[in-house]
Amino acid sequence: MIRYTLIFVFIFASLLVQNLGAQNPSTQNPYKISGRVLEKESDKPLEYATVTLLRQSDSSMVSGATTNLRGDFLIQTNESGDFILRIGFIGYARHYEEIQVAPGSEEIQVGEIKLALSAETFDEVNIVANRHGVEYKIDKKVVHVSEQFSAISGNAVDVLENVPSIQVDIEGNVSLRGNSNFTVLIDDRPTVLDANEALQQIPASMIEDIEIITNPSAKYDPEGTAGIINIVTKKKRLTGLNGIAHLNLGLDDKYGSDLLLNYRSEKFNLFVGGDYNKRNYPGNVEEKNRSYQHDTTFYLNSDGGYQRKRESYSARAGVEWFPRENITLSLSGRYGGRSMEGLSNTTFREWTSLEPVKRIYSSDEDWNRGGDFYSIRSEYTHLFGDREHKLDMHLMLYNREGDEESINTLRDTTGEINNSQRSTEAGPSQGVHYRLNYKRPLNSILKMEAGAQGRIRKSEEDNHVYYYNTATGNYELQEAFSHDVQYSRSIHALYGLVMGELGDFGFQLGLRGEYTFRHIELLDTKEDFNINRWDYFPTVHTSYKLPNDNQLMASYSRRIDRPRGWYLEPFITWSDAYNVRRGNPGIQPEYIDSWELGYQKSFGDNSISIEGYYRKTKNRIERIRSVYEENIILRTFENVGTDYALGTEVMLNLVPLKWWEANLTGNFYDYRVEGQLNDVSFDKRSFTWSVRWNNILNITKKTRIQLNPAYHSPEVEAQEKEEGYFVMHAALRQVIFEEHLNATLQVRDVFSTAKHESEIEGADFYNYRLYTHKSPIVMLNVTWRINNYRENNGRGMNGANGDFGGEGEM
Repeated sequence: MIRYTLIFVFIFASLLVQNLGAQNPSTQNPYKISGRVLEKESDKPLEYATVTLLRQSDSSMVSGATTNLRGDFLIQTNESGDFILRIGFIGYARHYEEIQVAPGSEEIQVGEIKLALSAETFDEVNIVANRHGVEYKIDKKVVHVSEQFSAISGNAVDVLENVPSIQVDIEGNVSLRGNSNFTVLIDDRPTVLDANEALQQIPASMIEDIEIITNPSAKYDPEGTAGIINIVTKKKRLTGLNGIAHLNLGLDDKYGSDLLLNYRSEKFNLFVGGDYNKRNYPGNVEEKNRSYQHDTTFYLNSDGGYQRKRESYSARAGVEWFPRENITLSLSGRYGGRSMEGLSNTTFREWTSLEPVKRIYSSDEDWNRGGDFYSIRSEYTHLFGDREHKLDMHLMLYNREGDEESINTLRDTTGEINNSQRSTEAGPSQGVHYRLNYKRPLNSILKMEAGAQGRIRKSEEDNHVYYYNTATGNYELQEAFSHDVQYSRSIHALYGLVMGELGDFGFQLGLRGEYTFRHIELLDTKEDFNINRWDYFPTVHTSYKLPNDNQLMASYSRRIDRPRGWYLEPFITWSDAYNVRRGNPGIQPEYIDSWELGYQKSFGDNSISIEGYYRKTKNRIERIRSVYEENIILRTFENVGTDYALGTEVMLNLVPLKWWEANLTGNFYDYRVEGQLNDVSFDKRSFTWSVRWNNILNITKKTRIQLNPAYHSPEVEAQEKEEGYFVMHAALRQVIFEEHLNATLQVRDVFSTAKHESEIEGADFYNYRLYTHKSPIVMLNVTWRINNYRENNGRGMNGANGDFGGEGEM
């Protein structure tokens, strides 16, 4: 790891010296836009008014500034073209002005701009102010989270419940088009945590957009069967001091807060933030189990209360330095911790076909997992004249603790301990991620992009099992079930893409090659398992613009899903008193071929999209269950064959009335798996579908209601069937102080209909499980925007950045 770090630092330093020592003529004279903002009635300067430069094509932000004491502002940009200048100040009506920046032009002076009090009306420039909830690009869907305020008090998992292609079950497990193997990125960068842990860690209030990439290009890491979920966090690009704070509070011991502060000047951008969240989800679990051994049927039924608890905190800080207009250097760090806990008190009833008299006892289970983590990132970006010609480098060093413990205690009807078991897993891990990416136009039609990417990880894992001695009252180590493992893996990749447009036809072709080295060593048995392998991943993306706002898109990608480290450990690990697992070091990675065909049509404020997809997975990895011993289930992993998913995803964005926005999505797919295990076929097939209907009702300019009903149909896997369920979420948002303070009341699972009901069946066992949580889940979230708050011109009015209240600009 140190060797790669030194290489990266050497390259980084060389580029820094080169670029600081030589000026790039193409970036010495950026386009400048200047003017002065005054109050219309008094002609007095407005200090700290916000001036934002937007692209006229899609209203996306280019740059911005705030006015000084004299009301003057200066915006600099490297782009030319048609723009909209938006000027805002609290208590005043916004002003919009169209401007054109011609190539080679000098400073553009817009003169004096006078803002009227907000009670006055004026004609505005035609601007794209309300984006559709979902935006389609050639290789991804972009979901604008600002429209999903029904989840603002939660985390990224809660937001994903309202996102196309995503399903979230009642226990918070996320799947992408029915598959739980996906990759999570945060701002296009890998995360220290596992996918689901990362999603649980990110406060919903800090999310700007979510990008769903079901057919990633060769630029992206191909890990994960279903694709990539990229979380785009909020950032502030205007100058001066600004920030945002959230406080949330709910029933059943739920609360949290987060804060982000940002200060930007001409040469530096500084930010600091932190968050803390605690969630408690009480519920009930009912299970019915049967197992078959030696012509005897063993029965074990249970029911009781179960609590899932999550607690997380993190602090982050960073600095960006702009030594020149075209160069950015950044250094940032994050430190945090997370803990998950499961508490249950369960009554068991046990009998056999030979002894029908039921034995009744109770079980107390305490499971917890967590640990601290930190990461340090450094980045370098060099623009060569425009945004399409760019070099960027990224390095991340990280460390993560991962401790897990479970204690199962069985008591008889008198409360005496009959049996107790303690299992522990401890394993720190550390690693390095790096990326070097370069892109440039080749001519007026073609562009290219190429780079290198890699990740190196080392970890240790200690597994220990202890049995309770009823005579001594102590837990005693069981050497036979205790193991120490060292795990290391490095993956290095080279990739290249060519993209362009020929009239209405757009295309992107890519190829990625990856080298994988993996070493697993069992310290107690002196066994080791190694892999040295090259893999290749082609990608193709195309689009064609049809007349009347119609568009067709087609794509293909090849992906891989490598087994996790604990999938490979060839020994028994006790999860709790009733479940053990054993890895399989001979398991092969899954290889996925994915095809997609999409069609989009816009008509006024409405749009429709239809996507067809076909996914084939070779070496399908299944969690196989069997009887280990009486009433104890063994879980292991096997390559069982091939699975196929053929489906259609439909989305309809509608504005039926001026005050009503609706979004209707449906996912319908045929799933089948073909394979054998122990020479026995377990081919399965099912038709699975889900429908979600998101509605936003704009009651007044300051009051909005959101209603989100959804239904998930039953679905099957090789050994498991899950029942369908209906769920309804609702929220009310109220603006209290314009641009500063608003409150959101959200109610999740309004009618208490969400559940997780499943049946798992094998040759020698049967399991039925029903989990329901306490609902409705009620949360209140309060948002405060901090934005150059200061007394202004003796008018008794607080001046602030009036545009900071606009969702998606931070």
